[in-house]
Amino acid sequence: MRPLCLLLVLALAPSAARAQPDDADRFADPITEAGQRARGIYLGASYVRRNGADGVILAVRGARMNAVVLDLKDGEGRVHHATRIPELAPAQTGWLGDAAALVGRLREEGIYTIARIVCFADRALPARFPERSIQIARRRGQPWVSWGTGGTWLDPYHPDNHRLVVALAREAEALGFDEIQLDYVRFPVDDGTPFAHYPSETAEPRPQVLLRLLRDVDAAVSIPLGVDVFGLAAYRDGDPSGLGQDLELFARHVEVYTPMLYVHSMRNWRRGEPDRAFRLVFDGVQRLRERLGAEPVIRPFLQAFPTSADSFDEAFIHDQVRASRRAGADGFLFWHPGHAYSMVRRAMHGRSRSIVPFPVAEPLARRRARRPGQPVAAR
Repeated sequence: MRPLCLLLVLALAPSAARAQPDDADRFADPITEAGQRARGIYLGASYVRRNGADGVILAVRGARMNAVVLDLKDGEGRVHHATRIPELAPAQTGWLGDAAALVGRLREEGIYTIARIVCFADRALPARFPERSIQIARRRGQPWVSWGTGGTWLDPYHPDNHRLVVALAREAEALGFDEIQLDYVRFPVDDGTPFAHYPSETAEPRPQVLLRLLRDVDAAVSIPLGVDVFGLAAYRDGDPSGLGQDLELFARHVEVYTPMLYVHSMRNWRRGEPDRAFRLVFDGVQRLRERLGAEPVIRPFLQAFPTSADSFDEAFIHDQVRASRRAGADGFLFWHPGHAYSMVRRAMHGRSRSIVPFPVAEPLARRRARRPGQPVAAR
């Protein structure tokens, strides 16, 4: 019987080997060259309400960008499009107007559109559904307030909160967005977390909890999925701080990584170094590329506001852009909470003009054939 068993194994082995990449390809959502080259700015829904599609186009083009990040659901828990999700109905603002028409207009203008969905930081839903919120440990049923963000949070363990994100992702795709960007896809980590209680907590490790969410979102949509991640998460293997952001673990379901490499968020790192903004971005992108390999798009969020910057000028903006390119990023995004990008415009029309757009080192189809740790072609 042993030779027969051996023949069966040999006969089945090739088909089993073929099934593995097919299964992996099931979750691979193609990224266009525009997505690979994307450089853009974040514009909140309040900006869209005041300025309309023409204002968005003017802001993006005026900063020499080709992409924009727009809020569908923000960190306040507000929803800015006409959602069909019942529990979000009270939080609708309508600030995006006809969201599908807005996205269509931007795409006609050649602007790559990214839908930002804030997952678990939420100042609205926990008040209406405290059973789905992170709660105060000694006052069960009362939403816990983060000492870091000053806001309430949804419990990342609760299955209804996962279903909510999946439903929002489906709506983003239906509206015509090119890409989904999940923000606050993490657990809170600040000095107040020892007083937090997770009503739906299980023994499942935190990274696995978030991996399930990413898997479900990825299975529900056919456009690329991106995640905003802590800048420090780009530097650290695994999940030493308890965020739940194990970036290597996420790689099967995430096409785009956006590490938030802000001087403000990493203000105690490299303090006193004259090229601190450059080094934080360069080392973060390079380290992430080494860990994840050539396949994912790495598109860092850069700082467009002055807080904690050694000097807020064109050089500060330029150093971050230059570091992104030299480290092998595919593009970049700029964040300013008040949508004030005058310094970015000055730098992009001045010192940074000659280094954008970033070249596409090689098509993603070829990059996917590489193994983790292999470099992207030199730029």
